[in-house]
Amino acid sequence: METLAPSPWKTTEASLVKAMDNLSNLLIFEQELLDGFEEDFRLIQRGLARMHLMAQNVIEEKGLEGYGEEVRFLTTQVEAVTDGFISRKQKSKQPSCSNCIKDSFPFFKGRAEIYKLIDDIEIIRASILRLISKGSELGMSLVKARTGTASQNLEQQKRPFSVDDIKEERAVGLEEGIHILVSRLTDGKGNRKVISITGARGVGKTTLAMEVYKSAAVTNHFPSRAWVTLSQDFELKETLQILAKQLWMGKEEGESSVEAEELSVEELSTRIKDALKNGRHLIVLDNVRTLKQWDALQSLFPVESRILITTRDRAVALSTESDHSQRFIYHMRGLSDEEGWELFTAKLPPVPMELEELGRDIVKKCMGSPRAISAAAEILSSTPATLDHWSIVLEQIDKDQASTYHNLSLVADALPSPLKLCLSYCALFDKNYDISVRRLIVLWVAEGLIEKQNGSKKAAEDIAEKYLKQLENQGMIQVVKWKSNGKIKKCRMHHLLRDQWVSKAKKASLVQVPDEAACSCSSSSTGMIRRVADHLDKQDDSFRHIHGNRTTNNALRSYYGDLRSLLSFDFREGPEPGDDIGNFLRRGILGRFLLRLLIIDLEGVFRPKLPKGIGKLKELRYLGLRGTYLEMLPSSIGYLPELQTLDLKNTHISTLPNTIWKMQRLRHLYLSDRYRCRFVAPPSACSPIDLQTLWGAFLDEESPVEGGLNRLINLRKLGLVIRLTLSQQKSLAKWIARLIYLESLRLRSIDESVQPSTLFLRPLSNLKNLSSIYLMGRLNNPLVVQKLPENLTEITLSLSGLLDDPMPNLGKLPNLRVLELLADSFTGTLMVCSTGGFPLLRVLKLWKLQGLEVLVVQIGALAIVKDIEIRYCENLKMIPNGFLHLVHCRELKLKDLTEVRGIHGELIQMPPTPRNDVLCGGFVDSKLQSFFAVVQPIAPYLLL
Repeated sequence: METLAPSPWKTTEASLVKAMDNLSNLLIFEQELLDGFEEDFRLIQRGLARMHLMAQNVIEEKGLEGYGEEVRFLTTQVEAVTDGFISRKQKSKQPSCSNCIKDSFPFFKGRAEIYKLIDDIEIIRASILRLISKGSELGMSLVKARTGTASQNLEQQKRPFSVDDIKEERAVGLEEGIHILVSRLTDGKGNRKVISITGARGVGKTTLAMEVYKSAAVTNHFPSRAWVTLSQDFELKETLQILAKQLWMGKEEGESSVEAEELSVEELSTRIKDALKNGRHLIVLDNVRTLKQWDALQSLFPVESRILITTRDRAVALSTESDHSQRFIYHMRGLSDEEGWELFTAKLPPVPMELEELGRDIVKKCMGSPRAISAAAEILSSTPATLDHWSIVLEQIDKDQASTYHNLSLVADALPSPLKLCLSYCALFDKNYDISVRRLIVLWVAEGLIEKQNGSKKAAEDIAEKYLKQLENQGMIQVVKWKSNGKIKKCRMHHLLRDQWVSKAKKASLVQVPDEAACSCSSSSTGMIRRVADHLDKQDDSFRHIHGNRTTNNALRSYYGDLRSLLSFDFREGPEPGDDIGNFLRRGILGRFLLRLLIIDLEGVFRPKLPKGIGKLKELRYLGLRGTYLEMLPSSIGYLPELQTLDLKNTHISTLPNTIWKMQRLRHLYLSDRYRCRFVAPPSACSPIDLQTLWGAFLDEESPVEGGLNRLINLRKLGLVIRLTLSQQKSLAKWIARLIYLESLRLRSIDESVQPSTLFLRPLSNLKNLSSIYLMGRLNNPLVVQKLPENLTEITLSLSGLLDDPMPNLGKLPNLRVLELLADSFTGTLMVCSTGGFPLLRVLKLWKLQGLEVLVVQIGALAIVKDIEIRYCENLKMIPNGFLHLVHCRELKLKDLTEVRGIHGELIQMPPTPRNDVLCGGFVDSKLQSFFAVVQPIAPYLLL
């Protein structure tokens, strides 16, 4: 009697059950071996269980047997990982450390076998996500084909995966990336496109790729899709088999996936090329490690293909462009502190107020890694929310991270010399200090740390930005805050690296300071200190020298005769900070031991007393006085021939000496617009042609534009307060329209009574580098708003008096992230955000638009907006229906709306409330409860 072969489902079910049993045994009987990997294996087990529940109907369908093959292949991977894990752990005979937090931070491991295990787990979890998504789609298609409707069970299977199903490492900050990548993949233009997602380990590349892969727009656009996650032990034939099974499945009746295993590499390649000849196809290559892997696969894909790859190696991404292939690189950045906090709190119950500071410290220690933040939150979710427990967790993180010293040191030591010098400079700032990138870059340039190539036309600041990006990519610095244009705004040095650099400086006797005080990062030929940062530490020798007068000049000369940088972080109130640093500078200039200074950075020091002889510092390149509230500059300030940066922002200085333009090398001039520091145009023979920043200057009728200001043609940042005649404004507008390097523009027009006045501008569409614009004043040329450059990421308009709705034009700007319309910038009654408008907008603020009565948000507008704020729009009567579709909106703020109707038309009387009261639901008033019932799904916080 002939024995019947088991059905594909029975075979697959047996492999699934076996894999789940092995995982159960591991989780139950081998817990002492898990050492922090328990949650990873639990997630895999949950994923297999879900596949077991939903896969039978798909696998038993004729022509779809290949899906079972993929599932069975996945189970063999799971078994190999679990068996190998147990074998390695038993051989190592290491003591159990199941409560050790370091094992929840796999990127802190330096051993190859740990990285291999992490990679294997990532591959398995990505495969589970893909197969569940694919199985759901196939199952839904079967149900629709048989019954015309989707069954309730399959609808439930098609729902977005929750943390309980398959936990994804990152739940915030992906919306913009998804939108950009989906748009690139589905635009239907051009030859083959290869889109690369790059970024560091654990940053969420695979998670983003999966979100794109399973998005509705992609599934509808590409009838054929395939996902291959490349393993560390790359085998071309195995990869081609996985790809072939996905592309052939269901294409031809009777086409068995078993056949793929019998074909040679050449035959598989031919069959795959044939399958990709017609129609639209999306191929995802996850975790491409080397150029060799990409080269082995790229010839398979025809001209019309769309390929999405994830890789940690930027060289792989750069190699994807050819004569027949376009490339696009999307670099995934780490999370900022606020984004990290959002992810952290999303994985925990509400954090008690007394634990918030401690929780934020934990997030900071995770260095922007979604994986690390998630792991920390998961550990804390299983412990009592008390100060003692959370403190223990933070202490343990510090202890466990200390073991990474060697690895970080190796990476830092391998950096090119210019990057190493720039990184070392960050050690001058306290480990908890948020460093302004604006400040850091000009300090690097002033110290001469930027290496320019011969013949290069790139500005030193551009090279410095590139250095900063490389340091961020290497994990050497942490991003605290991002700009709307994707550049880094604030950062800090990795705290372990900072300790390392300070320790090296001490051992080399370059400086005698405690670890938390200051650091010298390089020595002179005499062994003298080159850099000093005063952090008010009494154990630091520099404290005695700066804040006392007992040391002789000869002794000071032995310390500071070769000093190049002097930074003060003396933020005490009162006159002492200004007196102390002023006396030290005066002694240093008179005693001739500070004459080699390149940098004096006193930002935030209260009213430093600059010595009259400061003009003797002939080598000085940077003088930072921001936020000092200084009232006057010494007249000799104009006799600093090498000065590159003069920062007077947030001071009380209203007059510049006439000698200012003798500083021919000046590159950055920041003034205080609040005190209307009057700008005197440079004489024709003394124009600083390298000036890149002119910020906060006041122009009046006596400030010539023609033959004066218009000679400054290399500006990148321009911020002016103007009180000019119409003819002068026309000259100003003509000059601004020619500033092709301009990146940031801020203009405020006032009259003699310091009230807002008319602002004349020409269209700015030719300023391709312009990313940020702030305009205050009545625009008499509406074309300015209609013809803005596409690279704008941030727009603020105030008192513009626009009669026509600006939203149709502004909504077409493809890169706009922040839009603020303030104080009658629009005076009409109707404002419409059209379908597809504002595709990348994250923040929308509408303030004091007195005429606004109706705000319409069409479906598909503001697709990924995060924060909406509407204040003092007293005539706005209705909350837009379109707000219901803003699924990514986390915060809606309303203030001073005296009478408003809910989305369903019900009248809601808004009672007067104290200023800045934050109301979060739970109201007695039934109408407010009704209002919150409508708004709450998209807005957890409502400011009245």
